[in-house]
Amino acid sequence: MLFFDKIIQMKIYMCSLLCLFFFSCGQKRSADEKNTIYTGSAILNTDSVTVHSNPTSVVQIKKRYAIINDKLKRGLLDSLSFKYDCNMERSGTVTYFSDKGELIMIKHTYNEYSHFSAIDQYFISNNNLFFAHLNGASWSFESGQAAEGATKDDIIEQRLYVENEKPLLCLEKKYTKRSHSSNNPLSANVPNKQVKCKPIEALIKDFNKLVEFKSSANHDCLEK
Repeated sequence: MLFFDKIIQMKIYMCSLLCLFFFSCGQKRSADEKNTIYTGSAILNTDSVTVHSNPTSVVQIKKRYAIINDKLKRGLLDSLSFKYDCNMERSGTVTYFSDKGELIMIKHTYNEYSHFSAIDQYFISNNNLFFAHLNGASWSFESGQAAEGATKDDIIEQRLYVENEKPLLCLEKKYTKRSHSSNNPLSANVPNKQVKCKPIEALIKDFNKLVEFKSSANHDCLEK
């Protein structure tokens, strides 16, 4: 009897160890899944957002963008904002997003006079711009409209994939929203169109000014 009792005790002990092992593995996998995202071609760990190599292809840029955007949506990035007003001609807010002390994204929301507004986002690796999403809207009064005061917003979105300050791929979408329309297009439903890339010296200049603005002693106005 003592022999069989010992066998039963050993079985119980081994079962307990196996249960503890599988439980621990399940917990680790669950934690890992929370830190991963699916980009369509690969599963990436969001903890790898801060890396030392710059993306050098459109595929790599898309993966890096997906990681940063995922952390941004989940509120995992540190942020610092500055508001400015250039004599009411141009005003806006610049927000800097960092991961583990490294600047990885800049969001610039601004208005020029009263007929143009924009939200520009710059994605960064090792202080280098690798992707820009520019979203600008110009509004005007509708002509020939029966409804008095009808306006329209002409919107242009640009997506620029950049490597070593040179454009690799340029996408664009254009659409119009009307104040008296109940069926305005949604950005997500408007397809991107590949366009011929133009020189991006002006874009790089704007990006560098935003980077310098972060450490500037004066945040009253962001000069063009």
